[in-house]
Amino acid sequence: MKQASMHIASLTLDDNNPRHAKQTASDTESIATLLEKGPDKLLRLARDIIQHGVNPTELVVVMVDDDRNVVLEGNRRVAALKLLHNPKLAPTEKLQRQIAAIAKRGEAPRRVVCVVAESRLQAEHWIKIRHTGENGGIGVVRWSTSEASRFGGRSTPTEKARLFTDAVGDWFSDNLELQQNIQAVREGRITNLGRMIADPTVRSRLGISFDGDVVLSNFPKEKIYQILIRLFADFAGPVSVDQIKTKRLREKYLEHIEELLPKLSDRLDEPEKYSKFSNGDAPSQGNGPEGKAVTEEKKPRRKRLDFEKRLFQSVTLKHASLRTSEVLEEAKKISIDDTPNIAAIMVRAVVDIVATDVASQLGWKRNQDTLKGRIAAVLNQVDPGKIDPNLADAWRLSQEDDGALVLKTLHSFVHSWQSHPLTVDVRKLSRAYSPLLLKVDDLLEKKRN
Repeated sequence: MKQASMHIASLTLDDNNPRHAKQTASDTESIATLLEKGPDKLLRLARDIIQHGVNPTELVVVMVDDDRNVVLEGNRRVAALKLLHNPKLAPTEKLQRQIAAIAKRGEAPRRVVCVVAESRLQAEHWIKIRHTGENGGIGVVRWSTSEASRFGGRSTPTEKARLFTDAVGDWFSDNLELQQNIQAVREGRITNLGRMIADPTVRSRLGISFDGDVVLSNFPKEKIYQILIRLFADFAGPVSVDQIKTKRLREKYLEHIEELLPKLSDRLDEPEKYSKFSNGDAPSQGNGPEGKAVTEEKKPRRKRLDFEKRLFQSVTLKHASLRTSEVLEEAKKISIDDTPNIAAIMVRAVVDIVATDVASQLGWKRNQDTLKGRIAAVLNQVDPGKIDPNLADAWRLSQEDDGALVLKTLHSFVHSWQSHPLTVDVRKLSRAYSPLLLKVDDLLEKKRN
């Protein structure tokens, strides 16, 4: 077999593709069949191609059949490229719009390097071992969990948990019992802790977030001292994976220790930054009478990190519609300080789009005529008793007495050219509505299950 660079327009999708239940009659039908099986996956592939290009480690395999270059391996990649160059090949207007939006973000390759086979039989062996597992070592041998963790580095839940244990160990280095529990978690329960830390609701409630290798605390450490003592005691001892393996079980665990969780009123305007690689030392905590924390002599304050350089920093939507999640991810790239007007507009837009999306998916009809009504509909679903402290600001800033003024401000961000948004206001609104967006995503997950 030889290699050749071929134009996308010269490639024909395989009408006998094993992914199809029956033979297809054209490229358009082949693309429709691929989209029918997994539209989100093909859209993500198209987006990845726009961002990173075509995977150079896996070449497209083609066979010359009369005047056609039939794609034997790489049909999904070629289909994604054809769609990016001609979104109208998609079978529905919705998919056409989604693909066109992706295509506008960059330039899709027009040519790909292909391996040219003389026949299906010549390519059969290579295609088979590519798609049918390890085959005793001949095919692709998947990484183990630990191998994937080592490759992923700090991005994996387990590595996040290790960062977290390092930080807590540094923060409260004088507490011998806590240090022993931290060591026990590191040695035998680190994946359980990783499962907790990977949950955005847990991180939000603990006031913990990550910026690369840096752990951020949104509360003064003395305010999270007792909850961390309890957390590591539980995970070193009685709490097993069966007790925290689902989101609902993790919420139940947090409800069980509610009295130890930090109060929303104690939240810092800007998080404090702690890293094992930094020069500053965090104030240590010892064991005082009756197990209470004793704050030692204060050390010089460390420079704080901006609370949020970008919008909705801690929010990821996994169950909203594709476009909604795309809008959020694009909004998260906006610098509040550099582009305050755009950031202000996007705060209002993201909140409204998410509220509208959940109403559409779940069939809500009432209270959908105004922004206040749409937000109220969501709040009444996720926090009907107004008891969730994480949602207190969302309630106050949209439904209570001062909420009307705030909603007017949100509207003015979009419709008033006399409005000059302050970055402090944008950060405040982003912080207030972030927990609501996370709850919306949780609600969608529960309703689907």
